[in-house]
Amino acid sequence: MGPTGRALPKVGDIWVVPAGDECTALVCGDTVEYCEIAIPDHVLGAPTLVPRIKHRNSLIHQMVEHIYAIADRDDTAARLLTDSVGETLRLVIAKTCAVHRPPRVERRPGTLDAAGRSKVIELLKDGIDSTISLETLAHQANMSVPVFITAFRAAFHTTPYQYLLDLRFERAKHLLRYTSRTITEISTLVGFSRPSHFSSAFRRRVGVSPKEYRDRT
Repeated sequence: MGPTGRALPKVGDIWVVPAGDECTALVCGDTVEYCEIAIPDHVLGAPTLVPRIKHRNSLIHQMVEHIYAIADRDDTAARLLTDSVGETLRLVIAKTCAVHRPPRVERRPGTLDAAGRSKVIELLKDGIDSTISLETLAHQANMSVPVFITAFRAAFHTTPYQYLLDLRFERAKHLLRYTSRTITEISTLVGFSRPSHFSSAFRRRVGVSPKEYRDRT
């Protein structure tokens, strides 16, 4: 039996409903907007969620907003970013909204050997202009997603998402410098679904727009 009572919602409020529990809400007004996140038990792992209403956690709120902001994108970088933020969100929820039991023991140490690193990098290079997920990368390394993220950061001192962005922008700079392809064509070749997303991301990473970079080189 979880908490009950009258509670006026505020932006950023979090309701935690463990699997098997029921949640009923009555709202008034013309429009109600909320985000519902379902986490399977096997993904959550050892922790058991504790039912809560009007829980506040600014980090969870910010991560949900970040995922929502790129929800309409279907490019590889957006997928990896969503996966990365989603995994961090899972860890934060498990840490702040649950009662913990002894953690599961991983069967394999969370390290990437030379062969594992080569396979993962090959996948990332092949996925510059296609769809690739953290699950695919982790499967290639024979690891769970949480262990893979930790192992990747230890091996490369960055996240899979940031590493992929580095590869994509290096390729974009090469295409801008040595080919006459349009910026729209290049944005597609490096995996961006929209030229505007590519241009904005390129400027943030390189410091100038794709056109300015081409003109300077």
